[in-house]
Amino acid sequence: MLAKSRVYFVLSALVLFLLVVPAVQGQTGKNLQDPSILDKPLGIERLPNGNTLITDTGGAFYTATDASVMEVDASGAIVWQYVGDLVFPHSAERLADGTTLISDTSNNRVLIVDAGGSIVWSSDSWGGGTGELSDGSHLLYPNDAEQLDNGHLLITDRNNDRVVEVDDNGQVAWAWTGLNRPHNADRLSDGHTIVSDSENNLIIEVDAQGNEVWRYGGEGLLYWPRDADRLDDGNTLITDTRNDRVIEITPEGTVVWEFKGLSLPYEADRLANGHTLIADNNHKRVIEVDSAGSIVWSFRNFPETYPATVQNGGFEEVDAEGLPAGWYAADLNAERGELMFAVDDTTSHGGQRSGFLSYRGNGRIAWFQIVQVEPGKEYAFSGYVKGTVGQDGIIACQLWFVDGMGGPIGDPITVQAHTASMKDWVHDEKTVTAPANAAAVQVWCNLLSNGRAWFDDVSLAEPGAGGLAIDLGTVLLGAGVVVVVLLVLGALVAVRSGKF
Repeated sequence: MLAKSRVYFVLSALVLFLLVVPAVQGQTGKNLQDPSILDKPLGIERLPNGNTLITDTGGAFYTATDASVMEVDASGAIVWQYVGDLVFPHSAERLADGTTLISDTSNNRVLIVDAGGSIVWSSDSWGGGTGELSDGSHLLYPNDAEQLDNGHLLITDRNNDRVVEVDDNGQVAWAWTGLNRPHNADRLSDGHTIVSDSENNLIIEVDAQGNEVWRYGGEGLLYWPRDADRLDDGNTLITDTRNDRVIEITPEGTVVWEFKGLSLPYEADRLANGHTLIADNNHKRVIEVDSAGSIVWSFRNFPETYPATVQNGGFEEVDAEGLPAGWYAADLNAERGELMFAVDDTTSHGGQRSGFLSYRGNGRIAWFQIVQVEPGKEYAFSGYVKGTVGQDGIIACQLWFVDGMGGPIGDPITVQAHTASMKDWVHDEKTVTAPANAAAVQVWCNLLSNGRAWFDDVSLAEPGAGGLAIDLGTVLLGAGVVVVVLLVLGALVAVRSGKF
């Protein structure tokens, strides 16, 4: 298996500027904005003191940066925060002793930090410092961890398709295998365990022996659910993620409450006052709604400011880190691979440079930015691509319209999916119309799985207006991004999700 590494550089026939950053760091190994800005909330918890604990997974620009866990009071003030070197964390739980249990997902570990921000325990200590569990396995993308009454940890180990109960030393006490990308398992008061079996669109409950005792869902009922909580009255609160809603159902499966208008929600908790706390992920906010569906509290502080057109579409301007100015190196979904972002001044369609990507892995990488649009107007995309494609590789530009809070509208639009190598530059173009509630459009220059790709002269403009560049120094680039996973099934299929 390939180790995950990131390299950013400028390719030149005469000069090679090389910057290597650690695998767990994001774009150039540093955060892109103030850690107090909430990028994309995942795990949420209303604390006994009335504050809200939020797991900010980071990645508003689809980079593996800007993650933290923050505690917010009722006025929206951040009263505690842990940043550390978290990468794509998914959950946090405040323990009885005041410490905080965190699933540090892309670092494949679970850790506990104290109020001062020191790590007091980590699953990395298992197996003599190797992180190995007693069964010889390692955590692989743990997206949830909770402490049980017996002191053990219940961990949802997503990419191992299981839920495991372990002690502090990594001894496996119980395991539930055979799931399909599960999320957010809970141990119920009767000893049963409930989990979102996300890729199967199911909520499943099993007893202590692993026997299934209840299920709900399937195609047409749920679409990639990521959280299910059993309520005191026996009903179940479900975060139906790709259907952009939260529902409450009876044991018989009757929907008795529903809240819509969300964008890829991750978790929902029913509070003691009967309200529901929701992590509205792509809208970059946490909201509390009452039984009538009115929002009674919210926390959101992300600046949604977009440039008027594609920035540096010719990849000619290079910043101090050796990256093309105006573009983000979108590496958040590059699972288990070797990757490279570069500006290449040995190959170009126009000008002197082009944007280069190289990747071998199971996910995807991209050059990314977001551009302001006006609802109802037509926009002409134009760009030039070439590259070599390996097994399951795809090179593709995509456009995805988003609303004023960064939530996706409909499905992403693929300009052209290239599954064969291209020795010469190929002109990809497409005219699209901004939907009625669109505020911006995401521009993706993608490389999936295996291959190398070059992109150049990328523009988006009203037909006949041309794709003129704007001075990057005069435009604020501050915009949200939807976390998307592209699934390869013989062609490019975009789904309304992240890799969460």
